[in-house]
Amino acid sequence: MMVEELDGRWSAIRELTARTEEAVADNVDTPCAFGPRSLLVCALANAHAGDEAESRRLEESADALGMQGYGAWIDAPRLRLALARGDFGTVEGLLREWTSGMGWGELSALSARLDALTVLRDRGRVEAEAPPLLRENTYLEPFALRALGIVRDDEKLVEQALARFEAMGLGWHAGETRVLLAGGPSRARRSS
Repeated sequence: MMVEELDGRWSAIRELTARTEEAVADNVDTPCAFGPRSLLVCALANAHAGDEAESRRLEESADALGMQGYGAWIDAPRLRLALARGDFGTVEGLLREWTSGMGWGELSALSARLDALTVLRDRGRVEAEAPPLLRENTYLEPFALRALGIVRDDEKLVEQALARFEAMGLGWHAGETRVLLAGGPSRARRSS
């Protein structure tokens, strides 16, 4: 599921929802942060598919597990979910409370954070956080290029991001970047 999430293969994640719910239920007596995180990723996939009722149901199932204190590990899919819904108040709140250091989910968390800061047009934080991620041929490089391109209104950087997403086979992210280019970085819509 994590690989599908990083690639933005939301339909594949939706196909994993029943197995995910079953695995979470089977392991409810041995709590693990993978449980709520996986349910939130399924909620995100359903939000992208336009099934808001299913998305909310899965989010409520994740919340019912009562797992707290895992920072960006669980907050990264929550952040992407708020972006997908255009819920910028939740986006801002999650960014205020952001704590990292989650290991496995770091790529997902950092890319979600960059996208959120970009959507909010927080140029100061993008300028501080994106440049260290501009390491060639890494997963985070195109996210950093896109973020900087949008906050600087630099279409060439956004085009570079698109080329990197395509070269890496990250089709969904490339598609989102094409949408931004079609409208121009200064008119990028507030969604992710």
